[in-house]
Amino acid sequence: MKHSCETLHMCVQRVMKVLAGKVRFCTSAAELEAAYSAGAVALTADVQNSNFIGPDFDRLETAYWLGLRRVQVTYNDANAAGHGCMEDFDGGLTKWGQRLVGAMNDLGMIVDTGHCKPQTVIDAAKASRKPMTCSHAGLSSICPANPRTQTDEAIKAVAKTGGVFGLVAAPSAVNNTDWCTVADLVNNIDAAVKVVGEDHVGFGSDFVMSASLEEILRAPEWSADRAAAVNTSGAVWPFSDGHSGFENNGGYRNLTRGLVAKGYSDETIRKIMGGNFLRVFKEVVG
Repeated sequence: MKHSCETLHMCVQRVMKVLAGKVRFCTSAAELEAAYSAGAVALTADVQNSNFIGPDFDRLETAYWLGLRRVQVTYNDANAAGHGCMEDFDGGLTKWGQRLVGAMNDLGMIVDTGHCKPQTVIDAAKASRKPMTCSHAGLSSICPANPRTQTDEAIKAVAKTGGVFGLVAAPSAVNNTDWCTVADLVNNIDAAVKVVGEDHVGFGSDFVMSASLEEILRAPEWSADRAAAVNTSGAVWPFSDGHSGFENNGGYRNLTRGLVAKGYSDETIRKIMGGNFLRVFKEVVG
């Protein structure tokens, strides 16, 4: 296992040499800041499910050695760790999930709950000794019928760890339709700040621009009824096409402008636009 991991690691290093100066793979906060200072694109590795670990926590350590720094506890379905957002009832974290959170705390990996049921988020927050994240979700107070949202109680639980709640930009989790504006997204951010304060809110667009909708919905956790539940009708794809003012990554400028217009200070905007997530990365990963 170690030999194959070393081979993979060497392959990754070769790729990064080719991309040197343009894209940097980062495993620490210092590397992230260095990439920013150099004008490079910084990448960090995460995964949206803990299924890959199986019964052997050595796999988690191996993944850390390869550069993985954040693991989402569940995806849509329930797994050994807890309940995903598409399950019919709001189950919480399991005993195995508690062990997972502890192991990630010990390694210096960020516990993420982006696709979890609210009770799983709350339980993970209780189990974590370090700040955690809910990287990308909407607000159930605004879009109560959308399963890709979190309750105020869950958001507060994340904040209590010192963590960050990231507002997703998928239109159906912003204003319940296939379409939204930057102003709608800014209003969601403002609503989250009112719940937990400026130190615990971030932005996680969840934009996937390179994959087709058919490719994503081919995954077993995306049945037709689940796609319908989050208003993924196929009428608008990628999600960025459903935004007025955020049609591509250049839209981050408009989001900043919207926060300025909303009356937020430069310091607070820096927190929301990445500073809060960077703080968590520093505190957990180092």
